[in-house]
Amino acid sequence: MTLIPYRQGDLWGYAAADKSVVIKPQFDDAEFFREGFAVVKKGTKYGYINKTGKVVIPIKYFVAKPFRFGFFEKAGAKAGDLNAQKAVLFAGASLQASGYEICIDTKGMVLPKCPAISDQSAADLNKPSTVVTTSNYSTIQKSDLFDKITGDYKIIAGADETYYIAIRNNNYGVFNNKFEVIVPFEYSKIEKINIGPMVYLKAEKGGMKGILFGTGSPYLAVDNSRLDKVEAKDGSSYFIFTKDGKTGVRNTRYENVVEPQYSDVTFADNGYGFILTGDDTLKGFYFLNGKVVSPMYKEVNVVRGGKFVKVKNTDGRSGYISDNLVQFFTD
Repeated sequence: MTLIPYRQGDLWGYAAADKSVVIKPQFDDAEFFREGFAVVKKGTKYGYINKTGKVVIPIKYFVAKPFRFGFFEKAGAKAGDLNAQKAVLFAGASLQASGYEICIDTKGMVLPKCPAISDQSAADLNKPSTVVTTSNYSTIQKSDLFDKITGDYKIIAGADETYYIAIRNNNYGVFNNKFEVIVPFEYSKIEKINIGPMVYLKAEKGGMKGILFGTGSPYLAVDNSRLDKVEAKDGSSYFIFTKDGKTGVRNTRYENVVEPQYSDVTFADNGYGFILTGDDTLKGFYFLNGKVVSPMYKEVNVVRGGKFVKVKNTDGRSGYISDNLVQFFTD
């Protein structure tokens, strides 16, 4: 059962997904469980509880971090031996106000040294090598049509028709291999953006930015002071745009998933959604499932793989909100 930190007034406990209290609110702060342990706070010190609410590592630390797996080299192991490492659960903690950190095991015993953390994952190891190719445009003779070609693309893989991004008289445009102008040479910049099988063009003119399809037809008019393409953890791509001082978000299906009505929109660093800022500087959040937390909080941070945000009220109290907009706090 997933236990969610739940605040009732000034005290924290834990609740199930239906908000039924499982561990009575009794702590001054509480974090999500990791590897069967959760960091809790009483007064100015931290310790660890298990899922029954029992304090299993005393509340005596100035700093206590979640448990995670690390590795120790086995005694006598040979270099390159796949069984040379022993996995161990550990947490960083500090018994000193200075924050000097030690590593402890699940019984609270100090380890002689901190385990190593693997920098590689199977996903990284299986990634193909990146191959960079440089196109040769020497077979396309310079003419009155263009001065320099900066890139090319095909709308459909394997198609005969090729499109060329080029410069003429310091302006960017696009023509095809039939020397037909697809995008007029009137832009200060054109960049190719690949999203799945689709090709988009980010175009700039007069300090304004917009998006064209690879065929030259408009997608986002070139009238935005800001335009950023971002890719979320679920693989979806979005454009954050600012028009007339208001910022919104559009997906690749002609939909404004966030209407341009905010003073700012920032993409969460972990790629799980968007932080929305209202004119009064209060913040909200757009979850990738389409649910929206209205901007009414001083701080918003996305956690637990985009399933929750941790918010802080203007009165300084914190709490968690799920991606179904369930509030795990009661003031």
